Amino acid sequence: MNCCPRAQMSLLSLRLVTGGLLFLAVTSRTAFTARSSSYQPSDQAYGLSTRRSLANRVAVAGHRTTCHRSCSVHGVCNEELGRCDCPRHYTGPSCSDPARNISAICKAYSLTLHGDCEHDPSCFNNCNQRGKCITGMCHCEPGYWGMDCSISWGPGGKPQLLEGRYKPRKTGVKIYVYELPSQMTSWFGFWRMDRPLHLVFWQRIMSSGIRTLNGDEADYFFIPLNTRGSVVGGQLSEAISYIRRTWPWWNNTDYGHRHFMIHTGDIGVNEYPNRVRKEMSEAMANITWLTHWGLYEEHPTYKWDAAHRPGKDLVVPPVIMSQGFQESPMNLAVQAEADAKGESLERKHTLFFAGRICGDRQPPDEKTGLCKTTTHHGYSLGVRQKVHQYYRNYKGFKIVEWTKTYLEDISTHKFCLAPVGGGWGKRALLVTFMGCVPVCISDKVLQAFEPEIDWSKFSVSVAEADISNLPRILNSISSAELASKQKRLRCAAQHMFYSSSLGAILGEDGRYDAFETTMEILRVRKEHPGVPPEKYTKVDERFRKFVDCDLDGPDPLPLCTQGHDRQFPDRPACSECRNKESHSTRFYTSPGGLLCCAVGDMAQCPRAWP
Repeated sequence: MNCCPRAQMSLLSLRLVTGGLLFLAVTSRTAFTARSSSYQPSDQAYGLSTRRSLANRVAVAGHRTTCHRSCSVHGVCNEELGRCDCPRHYTGPSCSDPARNISAICKAYSLTLHGDCEHDPSCFNNCNQRGKCITGMCHCEPGYWGMDCSISWGPGGKPQLLEGRYKPRKTGVKIYVYELPSQMTSWFGFWRMDRPLHLVFWQRIMSSGIRTLNGDEADYFFIPLNTRGSVVGGQLSEAISYIRRTWPWWNNTDYGHRHFMIHTGDIGVNEYPNRVRKEMSEAMANITWLTHWGLYEEHPTYKWDAAHRPGKDLVVPPVIMSQGFQESPMNLAVQAEADAKGESLERKHTLFFAGRICGDRQPPDEKTGLCKTTTHHGYSLGVRQKVHQYYRNYKGFKIVEWTKTYLEDISTHKFCLAPVGGGWGKRALLVTFMGCVPVCISDKVLQAFEPEIDWSKFSVSVAEADISNLPRILNSISSAELASKQKRLRCAAQHMFYSSSLGAILGEDGRYDAFETTMEILRVRKEHPGVPPEKYTKVDERFRKFVDCDLDGPDPLPLCTQGHDRQFPDRPACSECRNKESHSTRFYTSPGGLLCCAVGDMAQCPRAWP
């Protein structure tokens, strides 16, 4: 054999007869592995798992690449586009040239040159066991491509997911995900991201069965850009231009309609520089934005600009990775333990808030309760400042900057203040998880999944002008109405948490989590175009039942629970799954999210809905 003179051949040839055709492949004992960002001979194969068939190995090994033959040494060939994706420290059409400006590249992506820029071990979906994680990028085995090495050629010369083992969902929407160049995706240090929501969606779009590789059948198109950091402003224009010249669907959807992006900035898309918003105004207007900031009109007092269009955009919950929510009184395991001990979970106090009060980050004056300066006086729309000033000493109210007994306080008060901050705030979600009725005081600001979900059923909305009447408003709520709101909180909390990615906090199974809620809203929009979002539960019976967590569906999923110890005998703690994995414990490295952690294979991931 002269084709591979340096290889020690353990198997000279393999003849595979399929459909009357004879294929010849050469297999070497030299398995592909990665060292110093290139494939080198090794006696231990890291990639192809024993669960995968020999036929699939041959099909991939026999494919002739559309890229330069040296691309796979340092890069990854996107066979469908003929594009060679490079890691941060290599460049050129075949990723053969060391990057001379690596220091500047690392700095631009907020990475340290001799630290995480060179040695980041965390890769998306753990490369689906079809590649090696090198500096945060999946160095896929030849024949595989995509952010997580999930794509390869299938029958008829069409791309396929997970070697054809991927099963699309039978109902709901279909979403096409743009596989953008690596400098727009994997060059970011995922572990440094404080708001990695686009990774949650990218991960779950596939493991839930919603992803399609055929854009012609897609209902929506996902642009998976990170929107936080110094380079993201320019990347929006770069990404849209690249999409328009590479794929037909931007133009085919009337220049970006049915395309959606996620922006996690404090003030939503308004966090983009004015220059970018002006240059990209048409594209940004056509895109559907998923953000955390629901200001739909200019704020009358502080003149904050509107950033949300109800019915076009969608307010989604942020990813909250704080630990401890499994101790919520709404957790079935916590309730059972309290009942066994004869303990009461009664909420005896009225209103609680602990957190930053003043925009200047200084403590308020002890005597007057006022902030000492007017720096950032518009912080929280002035709500935290006024509530603290009026009620810091009010009986039954606990309004403080911090407390050592946060979980206890949030579990013993009936109502919890849920203000905004320097933009969107997460306290409306935190208190919901803990079973405390949110008191939302923020004029013209919609909460997560509002108005698609009616927050008035489980929260209290107070106008900013009525802060002086807050005790009267809360005391006017009858015991029956309060009990009704508290009962609905457990279902509402499921809609607000990404449990299929992060694990259960209330003993839930993930069928109604924040990702699935987003997909349901997109489905209703597709099936009922033109209907105002506040009417969705009126025109779509499935959505009404979904919002009430009352759909007839599959058996409960075996979703692991947060925390180190098991809360239910038949369900593992998420830490058990992570201890079995040799890669990072961050959610985005578990293929498909923690809903899939028991199987470790995205193709076998349990489905919330068929």
